[in-house]
Amino acid sequence: MLDTLIPFLGFLFLVLGAALLNDSLSTSDVAQTGKIIGGASFLSLGLVTLWFGIKNWWKWRTVYKEYRE
Repeated sequence: MLDTLIPFLGFLFLVLGAALLNDSLSTSDVAQTGKIIGGASFLSLGLVTLWFGIKNWWKWRTVYKEYRE
């Protein structure tokens, strides 16, 4: 279940962060600053989620490979 949920959430956070950053770079007021901070937060959360998901998948693939055969 988590094998399919983690990449989905990672890509969702990346897309949401990119959309917030893209939408908020036009002007410079307090609301836009909040959108920039929120977009950067979602973008970094998506990158970290994908990184840990790929790292755990790679560990599972290399360490437990001998038990699958």
